[in-house]
Amino acid sequence: MPDWFLFFWTTTPTNQRVTSQRVGLCSRHQRRVDGSVMAASGVSFESSCSIDERKANKRQARQEALEKAKHEYEKEERKKQLKRQRGEDTWMLPEVNDRLQQIQEEGSDKSKKKKDKKSKKKKKKAKKEKKTSETGDGSNDSSEVMLSFFSMMGKTDGENYTLDDMFVSSAAQREGEGREEERMRSRAIGESRRLAASMEKCQHCFSSSELQKHLIVAIGSKVYLSLPAGVSMTEGHCLICPLQHHCSATGLDEDVWSEMQLFRRTLVRMFESQELDCVFMETHMNPRRRHHMVLECIPLPKELGDMAPIYFKKAIMECDEEWAMNKKVVDLSSKDIRKAVPRGLPYFAVDFGLQGGYAHVIENEQKFPRYFGKEVVGGMMDLEPRRWRKTIRENFDDQRKKVLQFSLWWKPYDCTKTEA
Repeated sequence: MPDWFLFFWTTTPTNQRVTSQRVGLCSRHQRRVDGSVMAASGVSFESSCSIDERKANKRQARQEALEKAKHEYEKEERKKQLKRQRGEDTWMLPEVNDRLQQIQEEGSDKSKKKKDKKSKKKKKKAKKEKKTSETGDGSNDSSEVMLSFFSMMGKTDGENYTLDDMFVSSAAQREGEGREEERMRSRAIGESRRLAASMEKCQHCFSSSELQKHLIVAIGSKVYLSLPAGVSMTEGHCLICPLQHHCSATGLDEDVWSEMQLFRRTLVRMFESQELDCVFMETHMNPRRRHHMVLECIPLPKELGDMAPIYFKKAIMECDEEWAMNKKVVDLSSKDIRKAVPRGLPYFAVDFGLQGGYAHVIENEQKFPRYFGKEVVGGMMDLEPRRWRKTIRENFDDQRKKVLQFSLWWKPYDCTKTEA
């Protein structure tokens, strides 16, 4: 027993010791009652140590995030600097460079013409407003108001229809129209925002900074021909893309569609001279994300080209859902994809050379892989799955060799020069 307790026990009278013990018991009981009341009312307290610890953890997490962002930024800057030193951001084929300069000149001429037209329209409008202000006396406005009033009065609903009812119904109609307009406006704003977000990071839009222009082989008036940024499926694998941001072939304008078919016929003739067949594939998925349309052309040996329709038809019959709302295989031998699949639906389409092929409306996008067509071609040619599952990066030297080789094949059949 401690000394201070013995001293207290011997020096304090008995009645004081009893009262002090009672006071201690009462205070402990009061603390228990207060704690139970606070727990019942849902009030919780936090110590200053835990608050300081939480603040320190937040500061540390914020500092780590800033350091990570700084590291990523410095890494990207180093990559850009290396690209500039190698000339990756400026190198391209001479024909493509000339065509780009021509497009820029045409764009400047068009902008000048548009400005002239706008200024002429403004002048004409100002002259008309002056004439109406000089000759008008306001009688037409009053007559129009009276006509609208009588037309409103004519819309009665029996004998009990009064003037108050007329104004109430017209106000309700205006309110409903306003709500519908607001709904349509918000929907249009959302679509435009989604389109702007997809175009900002689009790797195939001609006006985007993400486009790798050193991979472009030829540029038409509405369409351009380029090579894939990663390792190609086969030698001669190329892409046909619209210059503007179009999402699918079902939504293309007639002039864009006709030029894509011109590029397609030219590629077929080019590969026929090398005794090769080719397959054209398009996969349109996630319409709300508005991905850029890409028509892939993959050359095949003659033996595999003859067997390609059988392989693709069997693969389409076995893919996606077993029970589908739409037809499993859509034949494109007598009609193109624009007349076979409704606009806005996700689909996969394949054509064999200049002949029509097959289309499939995708029912379940989670079960249908984006690399479906490449997977079928890879199975036919017995390639490694990593060729189509994930893009294998290529360095700039390999990409330049690939572009130079393809441009030599393309030069005798260049359809953009015959157009010009």
